Amino acid sequence: MRRRHLLDVARRLFISQGFHQTGVAQIATESGIKVGQIYRDFQSKEAIIAAICDMDMAAWLEEDVLAAAVKDGDLPAIRSWLTRFNQPGDMEEYRLLAEIMAEAGRNPSVAESFSATDRRVRNSLSAALVAILPGQTDPAVIESLAELVLTLGIGLASRRIVQGEDRCSLGSRIIERVITGEARSFFDCRESRGLDGS
Repeated sequence: MRRRHLLDVARRLFISQGFHQTGVAQIATESGIKVGQIYRDFQSKEAIIAAICDMDMAAWLEEDVLAAAVKDGDLPAIRSWLTRFNQPGDMEEYRLLAEIMAEAGRNPSVAESFSATDRRVRNSLSAALVAILPGQTDPAVIESLAELVLTLGIGLASRRIVQGEDRCSLGSRIIERVITGEARSFFDCRESRGLDGS
């Protein structure tokens, strides 16, 4: 309970002020938790941001839901799971993602946490893509498509921050085509143009 309260307060401060402008002392003041107790729970501010990433990812990714759908061959459920890469989200969450990515470019500890989160997302996304593309098991192809979805999804989140949802409809439609099984045309185009490296 205390830990969750602390992470919620830290997330709010990181979103509103940025990572560098938010100190542990301020998190302590805003949360009502003493600095000493914070450092007993977390070794550093970077550990707080890593915990926020883990908590948010567990809630958003729903790995157990996807695993059950893949096991059962439930294509509608898998496609429904995939729509999370295209759904408009909370603007504050987009801002937090941008803040974490910027800090990952400067701070090796945050970069390590972000890479772990990225691998987790990529693994689940790849499993979903394999399930909706029967017969397409080439790891390089799945990796390319997963990279495309992640790149478009993160780019779209960034555009939503500065442009708003209305200006992002084309990007949304492109991602939608990829994640609803129309990705086959991507593979056909890739192979016919020699984009597979052959």
